[in-house]
This record gives sequence, C-alpha cells and structure tokens, in this order.
Amino acid sequence: MIKNGTILTLYTEIEKRLNQSMDILHLDIKDDTGRHIHHKNFTGGAHLSAVIVSSSFDGLNLLERHKRVYDALNGMIKQEIHALSMKTYTLLEWQKVKGNTNE
Repeated sequence: MIKNGTILTLYTEIEKRLNQSMDILHLDIKDDTGRHIHHKNFTGGAHLSAVIVSSSFDGLNLLERHKRVYDALNGMIKQEIHALSMKTYTLLEWQKVKGNTNE
C-alpha cells in the first residue's frame, strides 16, 4: 500500500518531469489508489487521475497530448504509476472549461 510520504514524493517527481519536458500552466493530480487496492489484480503502484494544462498541447490531438505526457513520465508507468487517467487541455480550452476567458 502506498503511504502519504510516498505519494508526495511521486507527485513531486511527476511535476518535475512534466515541467522539464513541457510548459505546464496548471497541474492537478489526485490519488485514486484506495479505490483499487482490493481489486483481484492489484499488484501495487499508484492509480492517479490528472488534469494537465499546457501550451505545449497547442495544435496536438488527444493521442499526441497523451503521448507527450507518457514520454515525460517514461519509466514511471507500470512501475510507480500503475494507472494514469488524464484530461489534457490547452490554455484556451481550460479557460472555456472553467468559464473564464480572462484567466
């Protein structure tokens, strides 16, 4: 089971890797591991969901955006991170989602 200190370290490493490889404008990561630890096939690793806003996503389709994130987290997927659900937005898309075009 993942302890809080481990999750904080994991969040820090994810944030560092994403910031090194792209221009992150907003990042929100949630730990959903607790909903999965009793599953029959659970073998460890974090189950995370993330909202990622980046100008680096401009002009990229959904598959290309996710590939950029997976490339940045190379080596962490299927190790420290068992599953990652993500929503990826450009700044303009994020402003529309939040209902604020002046952000």
